[in-house]
Amino acid sequence: MAACRVRGLVLLTLVLSIALLLASCSGKASEPQVDLATTPTPDDISGSTESQEPEFEGAPVQEAELPADFPSSFPIPADASIASTIGLGAGEFRVMLALMMPLEQTLDWYRGELASNGWDITQESETVRGTEWTISNDAFQGELLFISAETGVALDVHLMPSASAIGQPEIPEGLGDSTTLGDTTSSFPADLPIPASYKPVALPDKADSEGYELAFTFDGMAEMAMVDLNIAVMSAGWEIGDPVADAASGVYVIPFENPSSGFQGYASILRDGTGYGQAPGTALILLAPGSP
Repeated sequence: MAACRVRGLVLLTLVLSIALLLASCSGKASEPQVDLATTPTPDDISGSTESQEPEFEGAPVQEAELPADFPSSFPIPADASIASTIGLGAGEFRVMLALMMPLEQTLDWYRGELASNGWDITQESETVRGTEWTISNDAFQGELLFISAETGVALDVHLMPSASAIGQPEIPEGLGDSTTLGDTTSSFPADLPIPASYKPVALPDKADSEGYELAFTFDGMAEMAMVDLNIAVMSAGWEIGDPVADAASGVYVIPFENPSSGFQGYASILRDGTGYGQAPGTALILLAPGSP
């Protein structure tokens, strides 16, 4: 059980580290905007709390083509119009459908067809936007938004690969081995787990003045240094806190604690330790006792 928990946490830290890396390299992508002609969009509905039904009157909805790799197991009524499709990459899709059935009939139809095609409805809710479902199967997870209209239903389908389909990524070679700190300082316990990939260096004067007590360098990206610290700490039975990332300054701050002794400390992992006297581009890890 403990080994499974560690593997799960390792997966979580890998995913988190990659997400932090991507977030630091570019701004968050904006939500794709969909033109449905006369079909109402979720943003149209969420912007107003007035009780009114959109209409499909006016120009007919333009038919679009489903992406070639859109999951064939997702049911679509034969008389539905595909108003718009967006491929978001990596197996993720956004599809807008115009359905000619009333809302209750549409919901009943989808309950039966989703179940018949191996999908589970994991949550249902009513919001100002409409009727919202979360769904999943062995390969995909996603959200459905049903918006009632005078002559039918607008359905917003958002599907993406499920975590189980993606699987657990392999730990990069060289990560995962750890040792213990030993009697290096009076503040840190000797059993503090330290990744074997960390290379101890003299504590820079600037770091000392800021309350840090230990310094290490890492031959690679700071994001991988963060992952390696997570693996070492959790494998030894310590607990790791939520990391705080400051993308502008290129610093990750990670708190950790020994649940048995109650000792607390934190690591600041810098993408570039130049400001602390290190070679340009060298990842620097600074450890301090207490809470950040």
